[in-house]
Amino acid sequence: MKALATACAIVLVSAAVAGQTAGEPARFSDGSIPRVSPLAAAGGDVVLAVSVSAAGIVDDMIVLRSTPPFTADVLAAVKTWKFEPAVDAKGKKIDSHVLVDAVIGAPSLNVPTVGTPPQTLSSADTSVPFPAQTAPPVYPVNARADDTVLVEARVDATGHVVGASAIRSAPPFDAPALQAARFWTFRPAQNASPTNVYLLFVFRQPVMAGAAPKAVK
Repeated sequence: MKALATACAIVLVSAAVAGQTAGEPARFSDGSIPRVSPLAAAGGDVVLAVSVSAAGIVDDMIVLRSTPPFTADVLAAVKTWKFEPAVDAKGKKIDSHVLVDAVIGAPSLNVPTVGTPPQTLSSADTSVPFPAQTAPPVYPVNARADDTVLVEARVDATGHVVGASAIRSAPPFDAPALQAARFWTFRPAQNASPTNVYLLFVFRQPVMAGAAPKAVK
């Protein structure tokens, strides 16, 4: 049977620092993973613009797109994130911005799900890239559980992904996570330069609605 996409993706995009023409963007180093309730029947999309200080900590978060109840979970997790701070052309640590996109897929395969649809609150923030084309990962046919893969991708100045690797691995989910990541494109940030993008794919095991329960012997 053809596998369907039932994953949630958290996309973390390191934006170009205002006025920066060289150097390196901020890089994720540690932090909590958003927890998705196994009882959540619907999917959603949560997009945040995150300010990262020269010390590598999260200073502020602005919700650009919201889907209750997932928004609160994503905000709580991202608040704990730590980064290797961005540096300018002289190697000085500087403040920067990152984009976090959490795309949550519904676990049910064969029926519509009920929930609050995503609401875009703002897409005009040019301090961060903004997702233009996204692709959910496909739940692998040989998997039997929920799990998470964190992908680090490199996005060029035109908003295209030019490289990707799994920096938090969870076989057999790595391959579909990397395949999905390579399809993402972004509207570049103002004064954009190549950036690091972090996609957190949380795979949710498919549920066949109406399936008969197994007999107990």
